[in-house]
Amino acid sequence: MTRFACWWVEDGVPVAPIEHLRFDDSIFSLFGAQLEALTSERELIPDTSTYEGRSLSTAEVPGALVREMRFTL
Repeated sequence: MTRFACWWVEDGVPVAPIEHLRFDDSIFSLFGAQLEALTSERELIPDTSTYEGRSLSTAEVPGALVREMRFTL
C-alpha cells in the first residue's frame, strides 16, 4: 500500500489494484495499543500542493510498524 495506490497481495506478489479502500482504525488505536515500533530512519515528505507556486513545507516522519489494521473495501 502506498499513498497513491492500494494493491491486493497474495504470497507477497501484487495481484490487482484495489479501487477504494477505507481505513477503519482510529489514530488512537494505531499509535496506541496497535503500535509495535517506530523506525529510527525518517522520510522527508514534501508538500505537494504547489500548483500556484513553490511551497517549502515538509514533514519528516518515521515509519510505523503496527500489529493490526482494519480495512473496508
